[in-house]
Amino acid sequence: METFHFTGYNKAAVQIWLFILLILIFFMVLIGGLTRLTDSGLSITDWAPLMGAIPPMSEEDWIILFDRYRETSEFFLQNSSMTREEFKYIFWWEWGHRQFGRLIGLVWLLGFIWFCFVNKVPKFLIRSFLLLGILGFTQAFIGWWMVQSGLDSEKSMLDVASYRLAIHLSLALIIISVIFLLIRLNSNWPQHHSSKGILKKSSTEEILINFLLGGFFIQAFLGALVSGIDAGQSYTDWPLMNGRIVPDDIFYLVPKYLNFLENPALVQFNHRLAGYILFTLGAIIWIKGIKNINLTRYQKASYHFLFGFLSLQVFIGILALLTSVPVSLGFAHQLTAMLLLLSILNLKFELNIDR
Repeated sequence: METFHFTGYNKAAVQIWLFILLILIFFMVLIGGLTRLTDSGLSITDWAPLMGAIPPMSEEDWIILFDRYRETSEFFLQNSSMTREEFKYIFWWEWGHRQFGRLIGLVWLLGFIWFCFVNKVPKFLIRSFLLLGILGFTQAFIGWWMVQSGLDSEKSMLDVASYRLAIHLSLALIIISVIFLLIRLNSNWPQHHSSKGILKKSSTEEILINFLLGGFFIQAFLGALVSGIDAGQSYTDWPLMNGRIVPDDIFYLVPKYLNFLENPALVQFNHRLAGYILFTLGAIIWIKGIKNINLTRYQKASYHFLFGFLSLQVFIGILALLTSVPVSLGFAHQLTAMLLLLSILNLKFELNIDR
């Protein structure tokens, strides 16, 4: 059995680096959400990983960029009256989103090199840091793959493909999860550690948390589908949908599977239904947790945080729906989703850790 020895290992340096990455990716997801909510994602029509970091420097540059955007279906079908000044507004949103991605990549690379060659850390962490880098670069490719779907003039696309947007968001949430768990592991790892580790056998409560975590990712995927096709603006009554529990037009697209991705009625219905299931499961977990007299104060607080963020997320979701998803509430909904994810992961870790 492998044993790790932590000679020269600086926990604090690792924690600071991981926290910086976590905060940057938090902002990256929020900026990405605002980019989607402001319909800015297709304003840059090419992908230049290096030269794309240089913004337009002259009026001639702006003319060239705007002319390229004017060739897209989004411009022809939706923004044909857009002026160059209005174009600049959506351009800066997308440009800022891409710059944040470059900044995250640079922070990861500098930290990875430092921990590999200067302040050496255990092999397990190096492998984990390498995984973060692979996930990050994969995310960049998926981001361009997503944007490219909205630039296909033959398909008359007004936005990016909703399923690609959902994959892009899901991977971002996976990266956040990996970083957060690494932060918790790093802060609790003993100085001499065998591969049996600090985690203990899963309890019933922890198994329920696993279901909640899996359900969260399904719900986040469904939420991205809602955002991708603006389904939140199609049925703005609650708890019914256009006066019915199940709307009439949930399967009007052919072939049938397209309804799960592109039919606003079915996409929103699925998102609502998953929300009800998650809230019920979260309430069960919370009730069981607060009745457990053997929990520490921190563990009980973790249960309260989880149910608090879950309740807040449901409330914001309903309010956003009733008001046709204004940018402010769409932003709040995405922010609360990430806080809910961290609260689920935190409770999962607390129930697993052998203190």
